[in-house]
Amino acid sequence: MKKILAKKENTKEAPSFPGVYQFLDKKSEVLYVGKAKNLKNRIKSYFAREINRGVGIEIMVREAKHIKIIECESEIEAVLLEAELIKKLNPKYNIRQKDDKSFSLIEITCDDFPKVLISRFKEFESQKNTSDYFGPYPSGDSLKKSLKYLRKIFPYMDCSKTKYNTYKRKKRFCLYGEIEICTAPCVDRISRLEYRKNINYLKNFLRGGKKKVIKSLEMEMKKYSRRREYEKAQITKIKLEALYHLRDVAVGIRDEFLISENILFNRIECYDISNIGGKYAVGGMSVFVGGERSLSEYRKFKIKTVKGTNDILMLKEIFVRRMRNEWLKPDLILIDGGVSQLRVIQEIVENKKLDIPVVSISKGKKRNKNEFHFSDSPIAKYILKTPSAQKVLIQARDEAHRFSINYYRTLHKKGLFD
Repeated sequence: MKKILAKKENTKEAPSFPGVYQFLDKKSEVLYVGKAKNLKNRIKSYFAREINRGVGIEIMVREAKHIKIIECESEIEAVLLEAELIKKLNPKYNIRQKDDKSFSLIEITCDDFPKVLISRFKEFESQKNTSDYFGPYPSGDSLKKSLKYLRKIFPYMDCSKTKYNTYKRKKRFCLYGEIEICTAPCVDRISRLEYRKNINYLKNFLRGGKKKVIKSLEMEMKKYSRRREYEKAQITKIKLEALYHLRDVAVGIRDEFLISENILFNRIECYDISNIGGKYAVGGMSVFVGGERSLSEYRKFKIKTVKGTNDILMLKEIFVRRMRNEWLKPDLILIDGGVSQLRVIQEIVENKKLDIPVVSISKGKKRNKNEFHFSDSPIAKYILKTPSAQKVLIQARDEAHRFSINYYRTLHKKGLFD
């Protein structure tokens, strides 16, 4: 595999071959992993203004500073490598692939004769698992085509226990055994040792170890030849030739933008101040992850440095204190307040050179509205056109308000009896 690291503006270095690309931020952290049948054309498409890429893509591309390009020898290897890297690196903008329950996994069971199956993420989560899993794969169609080809090289069984026992009782194999994409252990056409060796080759290939598999098969072919087991040597030779010609196999990689607009802000932190006349002043932080409350991550703050009534300085205090902690970094900061509150937090964020958008929600003069204010125009564009995003932000704001005012009431009530 050939690897290239290029500035994001320079797409000329990208080869016109299949492969995987990674968008990296200024700290060289991976933001997004994608695959392509033609790396040059795919990467160029991210910078083509005439294509409607969506706000999520615009934000990700703006945040990226470099692109890491990994050239693969075939589309099949690009499909498998993309899934392996997403699993390993957990990129910020690939959350959809990690969380979408409809995405596919390759399951290899732990039976005496392991079965190779395509499972759904939701099936994986709903049962106790002792199988080996590979994925998730965003494109089920590409995965099926890849396995269809690989099964010709590494035949395996995928039948149910009932079907297996039926053919075992009949002492004959099914159609898959007839066309030799299953080695038919049901009729003892292969030993357990040989079958599992074949499955291990497949596992190694799925993990990106094609070179290791080829080397092992070459050694195996020479061994069979020395022993004059020419039929076995010929079978191994056919496997090797199929692996050598993987580049000629197309599995229908579609060049599509897979960043989900709904996960742009997976982690949202919202801040609110509660006090009356500066007494018992407190702050509250609510946290939403994936659009849901994360109650264990809520935090309370007693105001320590601000005397009198000054909500803006109080907000500044609790946010500075929050930033001293090594908690998970938010994807979006939300403030219960107006433009003044937004600006004071935005200034801190910019001084710390953080690339985190800030949004505030004020209730208007009559306290009966939800007026949004933004630090960033692409964020404004996204939120204002996405009612579901507005709903989550309002819920987060309401939670921060509820949490902080309950803390204030607790301290106030306690103070009455001191």
